Amino acid sequence: MGFSAYSRLKQSMYKQQTRLGSTIAVIVFGASANLSVASEVIDYAQMNEKVRSGDYVNAMSLAESYRSEHEGDICFDYTYGRIAYFNQKYDQAAFALERVVLNDPNDYKAHMLLAATYVEIGNVDAATYELAYVREQASDEELVEVADAQLQQLTNQTHGSAWEAAVEVGAGYDDNYNLGLDSSTVEFNGSQLTVSNDRRKQDSFFNDLAVDGTYRFSKKSALNLRLWHRGYYDGQQQTEFTVRNVYTFRDLKFPVTLSGELRPLLIDGDFSRLVTSLSGLVDLDKENKTLRPQIISRLTHLTFDDSTQERVRAMVGFRLGYAPSAWHHAANILASTEWAMQTEGEQYARNAIGLTYDLSYHYQNGNSTSLSTSYQNYQYQDDFSTSNERRQSSLFYATLKHEWQIGRASNINAMYRFIDGASNIDFFDYQRNFVRVGFGYQF
Repeated sequence: MGFSAYSRLKQSMYKQQTRLGSTIAVIVFGASANLSVASEVIDYAQMNEKVRSGDYVNAMSLAESYRSEHEGDICFDYTYGRIAYFNQKYDQAAFALERVVLNDPNDYKAHMLLAATYVEIGNVDAATYELAYVREQASDEELVEVADAQLQQLTNQTHGSAWEAAVEVGAGYDDNYNLGLDSSTVEFNGSQLTVSNDRRKQDSFFNDLAVDGTYRFSKKSALNLRLWHRGYYDGQQQTEFTVRNVYTFRDLKFPVTLSGELRPLLIDGDFSRLVTSLSGLVDLDKENKTLRPQIISRLTHLTFDDSTQERVRAMVGFRLGYAPSAWHHAANILASTEWAMQTEGEQYARNAIGLTYDLSYHYQNGNSTSLSTSYQNYQYQDDFSTSNERRQSSLFYATLKHEWQIGRASNINAMYRFIDGASNIDFFDYQRNFVRVGFGYQF
């Protein structure tokens, strides 16, 4: 697994942890029923437009300028609470929205947003009460349906023993899926690949299927299962299984998340590789919802169909996430070392430095656009190359993806990936383009 795997893992964890709040927030994004009364003093249109465009910080500054004079007004309190929610100032949001529902119990959108706020604060009982109130009292069928679904999800998460599942199908084009390099044996992403020497382009269309399942034993522990298959029309069939167990120690001063993973890969039905790994993540500032510094580590054992290629890799790094508004940033600095478990055959050790940067924008309608980049530089020791020069190589990835949300459970996504590889000794240089369109559904 490349260095960018941690970025993908954290994005997945973020989606799972905030699904309840974000779903409710999409429903209540429109103005409260009380805002039908125009105000000549407060510029609601400007504040709403700033939120809609993702300019949460300036929306908050504008709302704060009105606060001392208009706090207690239902219209202003709802707007202020909504802006505070999107700025992740959940205590302020709850205080404002509580005044709204006390003064107007029939403002069900305020109840929904207050429930989402309570979820972020960690007050599950209060969130459950607000959702139950909407389900029992509201006449809007869409709000009732959302409240009922989210109440069930919240109940499952609270009491544990809950299954979640997702399926995605896709199709695309890979312009060089077998690399097609001049060297007969090439190390790529931790595995030895045998390729033809004629440097011909080996492109192909493909289709794929991914099925994900999560069983939550409790709020701290979960089992993740994944089946992934990709079939190239003009070539190999790839099948990968993943079993991962995650446990989080949330009550520590610096919360720790541990995960163990088994990931076998089959090519054309035959065993190709087994990845066994143990990962750790330490949250250095759990109270800071905007800036998230973390230490990450991973120990990986790689087994291949050729037993002489058995290897071990150790990695440690620092991650910094920044989410001031609809824009989310994440950067990783990672270092690793890798060595062979056996002495026979063409063996080598290598060290690596990696840099990754992920940028994403989350629209209020549930859509998202993301750009992920990763650069890795490898320095080889005990190189088996015939050259006297010490071998080094590099890999660069860039992935652009957009996801369209359809309803609350399905999405259409499109992505483009560019890969560039280079080496100073063997003919490892290549470029690769990859495009894919997929459809996903969450149960």
